[in-house]
Amino acid sequence: MKAWLKFSPNIVNKSIISEAIKRYDIDFNILRANITPRGGKMLVEISGPEEKEGIDFIEDAGIEVHPAMRVVKKDREKCVDCGACVSLCPVSAICIEDDWEIRIDDQKCIGCSFCVNSCPTGAIMLFE
Repeated sequence: MKAWLKFSPNIVNKSIISEAIKRYDIDFNILRANITPRGGKMLVEISGPEEKEGIDFIEDAGIEVHPAMRVVKKDREKCVDCGACVSLCPVSAICIEDDWEIRIDDQKCIGCSFCVNSCPTGAIMLFE
């Protein structure tokens, strides 16, 4: 599951994530993070046999968990396969295939929308 975790200032310095990993045998893959003493957000992939229990533990500890449902799609009619979006993707979800066509991997996409803003033809759109 991909999710945004939102931290308030009063829990930033607590080791809630590491405790969840130990207790519930879950894996955290951090895709993006911006956390300061004033709070912040982290985009993660969470997986493991006790994923649900681990997420419940994190929420009970005060971290907001919001499933990441945003993905980008391209409009084949508008796309000219220029590649402007490829280098901006922080997780390499967009690539140019051997046939010079742009491909978007929904499994990798984190919905950051960098590619949406870079598309000169408006062919890439964000969906929730």
